[in-house]
Amino acid sequence: MNLESMFYISQTIAAVAIVASLLFVAAEVRSSNRESRHRTVEELLQNSRVLQLEIAGNADLARVWVGGLADFAGLDPVDKARFTLTAHCYFKTMESLLLAYRDGYAKREIYEPTLSNLSDFIAYPGLQAVWEIRKHYFHVALRDLVSERISAAKISAAPALYREKNREAPK
Repeated sequence: MNLESMFYISQTIAAVAIVASLLFVAAEVRSSNRESRHRTVEELLQNSRVLQLEIAGNADLARVWVGGLADFAGLDPVDKARFTLTAHCYFKTMESLLLAYRDGYAKREIYEPTLSNLSDFIAYPGLQAVWEIRKHYFHVALRDLVSERISAAKISAAPALYREKNREAPK
């Protein structure tokens, strides 16, 4: 074997090694991206759980939440502020999950239950009232989705997700 043959063999080995290392890097980047997307969605879901636990763990806030869902106008000014801020947090969580789904971070299995949750809660007149006041703070994608869900909800009775007293459909 002459020097020229050894040179070509070494160049071939180097090329194979470079291709193998690029494939390894690509696999690692893919894995890292998948993990990052999963972590992002888990953080968003954790925000939702924190909000739910805050309402569940605070009897006064739970009273305001349930009362505001049914009759926002009937709340006193302080309770209106508490309900509005809690609803704003709820809508921000929904917005984040919607955008994560739209951008490919959240899978359909995560997004569909979130969409059902939004559809159920937006049927409450109190949440619709707050939405009308605060909708300009949210991404246009959420505004369009919520407007669509409100239109669908207006033809049926308000839900009783907490088994509160049944109410008739809005007129």
